[in-house]
Parts: sequence; structure tokens; C-alpha cells
Amino acid sequence: MNYPGDILHIIRRLDGYGGARMVRYVAASQAAAGRRVAVAALGAQRSVAEELHSAGVAIHRLSGRGPLDPVTLWRLYRLQQALRPKVVHAWDLASATLAALACRVSRSRLVASLDADQLKRPPVRMLMPPLASRMQAFVASDESTRDSLISLGADKQRIRLIPPGTPAIEPPQLTRAQFLAHFQLPPDALLIAVLGKLHRRKCFDDALWCFELVRVLHENAVLLIIGDGPDYERLERFAELVTEPASARLLGYRPDAAAILPHIDVYWQTSPALATPQALLEAAAAGAPIVASDLPAHRAIVVPGRTGLLAPLGDRAETARATDELINDRSRARSLGAEAAASVAERWSLSQALKAYGRLYGEG
Repeated sequence: MNYPGDILHIIRRLDGYGGARMVRYVAASQAAAGRRVAVAALGAQRSVAEELHSAGVAIHRLSGRGPLDPVTLWRLYRLQQALRPKVVHAWDLASATLAALACRVSRSRLVASLDADQLKRPPVRMLMPPLASRMQAFVASDESTRDSLISLGADKQRIRLIPPGTPAIEPPQLTRAQFLAHFQLPPDALLIAVLGKLHRRKCFDDALWCFELVRVLHENAVLLIIGDGPDYERLERFAELVTEPASARLLGYRPDAAAILPHIDVYWQTSPALATPQALLEAAAAGAPIVASDLPAHRAIVVPGRTGLLAPLGDRAETARATDELINDRSRARSLGAEAAASVAERWSLSQALKAYGRLYGEG
């Protein structure tokens, strides 16, 4: 991949979720292409930072108390002056604000990626005018986000539409029996999974309640919650209260999540979302049969009856019914999973996204 010049990426939290995953893919591909690439983060998950560092990406922790902290601003200003990158790419609203303030006298081309969830937050109307004047380009992941950017004052000529991408999932190295034995699961276990950062607004509580409905029909069902975050301990206690011991497993952050997903019987994407979740893309790429909440952000991937099933947001009974349907018709479930994987490979491939970013960074 040809990335002209050096690149500095800025992100609030460098971890294993959402937009941070695209940062990792893009930065690693740039380093592999021989470019000098750095990631500056207010906070970073150690394992993710080490992964990128081993790929040749320089990691800088800005720390501080937020994007308006003078210490954080000064650190970014000094870093940008030292690196003098051709492009500074901010990957969220906080880091875009930080870049607009700290790189005011920079000759770097400033780019900001903002998703629909961020554009709905109250501070955005106050922050968008200075961002619109400072950013040479905005990246929108879908047309809805592009329209929101325009309504908030961004020049439509500066907006680039780049859908997120996900790598192809390798065939599993373990057989089903080996996988179950590795996680100490019963040989007849039916696996339902959710994946994402454990935050209260993601409504993983609802997944646990819904899981109890499924267990009425399938006592051998097991819920795998893949991820960590600020709500981990509370959710762990909640699981102990509402379900049988060992029937709900909190696996924490798993860098090998891509190896787990192909073994899943049903994948749930039931959290509210305005932007298409990276986790849903990865589950679809793995061929996992999907039940998702009926939202535009999920419909971008899940075509009802073709690449998965949809249920009304928050409707536990319908989610459980759709899950039961897939469990009872394994042939249909496999067909839906295969169609989802083919669709992602065609429309959401990582190689397409990386090419689009290469063109974006080469502009100007």
C-alpha cells in the first residue's frame, strides 16, 4: 500500500473496539509499507499498544485529563513539531478537538473521522464550526454520517465516504469438540455470543435477560460475553444473580476473538447503535448466524432472511424467538452465515478500506 509521507494518528482510547480497530489496521499497514507512522492516545490498552509497537508503529501516550487539558495540548503540539507528519488523522470527536487546537500552526493535513454516535452528542454543535474550518477532510463511514456532517456545517466537498473494513477470517484451527474442550464447555453446548466494550449504555444486561428466555427452550445454551470495559465487574455480578453458574461466561478482552466467532451458533448484536458496529462486521465475516436489533446501522449488514435475522430493539421475546429459529434449523443458520460472510467480503473488505485511506492520505 502506497502511503505518501509520514502519518500521525490520534485517538482518545487505543483499545480493541470500534474505531480503534480501524486505527490498528491502517497504522499496521502503513508501517508494513515502510512509512514512519505513530499513534498518539490519551489512553491505551497495554496489549494493543504492544501489538502495534511490534508491528513498527510508534506509540505515544498523551495522558492528561482530556482534550482540553493544557498538558495534553502541549504534549501533542511538541509531538507534531517533532514528527512533522504529512497527515494528522484524528479518529474521534475528542481527538479531533485536540488536533484542531494543538496543530493550529501545523503544515500537516488534518483529517477527522467522526461517526453517527459522536455526532449526536450535545457538544458537537459547539465544536463543529472550529473543526469545519481546520479540517481539510472528514471521513464518514456511511451516507447517514455524511448527511449529519453536512447539516452541522462541514463542506460536503471535504467529506470522504469510507466504510469500515474487516479482514477475512481464517478457517478455525480447532474442531468444534476441541474448541469446547479448550473452554471447558459441555460437548452439547449451544453457543450464543455478544462482543464489544462493556459499557452500561451498550445494554448487555438485556442480553442476559434475553438469554434466560432462550434457556427455557434450550437448557444447554451458553452465553459468551467477549470484551472488557468499565462495566465488567458489575455485569459479572449481575450474571451471577440472573442466570445459572457457568451458563454465562465473561471471557474478557480476547485478541483471538476472530478464532472464536466461527464456532458460535448464534451471534447477537442487540445494543443500540447509530454507526455500523465493527463487532457485527467481524461476526458476519466469520460466518456466524446473526440476530440483530432492527436498526439502520445493523441493516447495512443484516438483510432479513438472507444474511441474518432482525428483531425490534429491546424486544427480548422476538430476539429469543429468532434465536430459537436458527438453533432449530441449522441448515438455514449456516446458509445465512455463509451469505453474510460473502457480503462482507464483497462490500466491507479490509483491503478496500485500506486502499481508500491510501487515496485519502495522498490528496492535497
